Amino acid sequence: MPRLALHLLFLLGVGAIWGLTPAMAKLAMAEGMRPLGVATFAAAVAAVVLYAIACAGGHAPPMDRRHLKQYATGGIVGLSLAHLFAFTGLTRAPAGLFALLVPLSALFTVIFFALAGVERATKRSIAGAAVGMAGVAVAMSPGAALPDPALLPWAALMVLTPVCYALSNLFSVRFAVAGTPPLAQASGTVIFAALGAGVLALPLGHLGPPPSFGIAVLLVAQGVLTAIAYLLYFRLLVGAGGVFTSQVSYLITLMGLLWGFVLFAEVPGWLTIPAAMLIFAGVALVTLEKRARR
Repeated sequence: MPRLALHLLFLLGVGAIWGLTPAMAKLAMAEGMRPLGVATFAAAVAAVVLYAIACAGGHAPPMDRRHLKQYATGGIVGLSLAHLFAFTGLTRAPAGLFALLVPLSALFTVIFFALAGVERATKRSIAGAAVGMAGVAVAMSPGAALPDPALLPWAALMVLTPVCYALSNLFSVRFAVAGTPPLAQASGTVIFAALGAGVLALPLGHLGPPPSFGIAVLLVAQGVLTAIAYLLYFRLLVGAGGVFTSQVSYLITLMGLLWGFVLFAEVPGWLTIPAAMLIFAGVALVTLEKRARR
């Protein structure tokens, strides 16, 4: 298979899995699971799978102080806290709305990188962030992906998820250890994500066994799919580069809307289309700006 076709297949796979993840969590929570309980269970399964694959390939994650800082910041902020906000919001808000919010991580990344002095904000990147935020405002208005204005607080809570993703991107630059294989980084990060979710879940009373065998199977499947998505994602980063891989945000949104329709019969209003176009345009402006600078 040609390399480009293989990369496109990997990109589609990552988008489909990460677009499905919120819907799977929503299914589990509809049966009585708590948000961080879902996050802990799925992350633990993913951690076991990734760690086994990393060790089998001779890339066990290093556990020195520098690496632990990298794993902890990425896993706890980028996964544990992100899932707390996402899954809590999904107990009330539509899965399709969350899919529209995921690409905001690229826009928040630009803002945080500029504030931290990592990258200089330009007129194009600022315009991209503004256009993307306008898209979010449209998405949360009546007639779009939010069916009831009373759900706005839950939608606002889910906006903190792409904020966590963006902070995780910043931390990954600040605390990255050069020369560490991507698979080792992925497994170490997901291990800390499982630990962080468990520590947060315990005092909140979110830990507990799955209410049925079917939900247990669902959570195991979610964990395995998460591990597969990470493997494909890091393979894309190495083989296709960051600009190509960043396009997965669009697929996550489209697949998330599709899964919301298939699993929950969510039919977004007509304003979802202009909202998605504004968000995509904002992300495109930011992505093209980075590519031009490179």
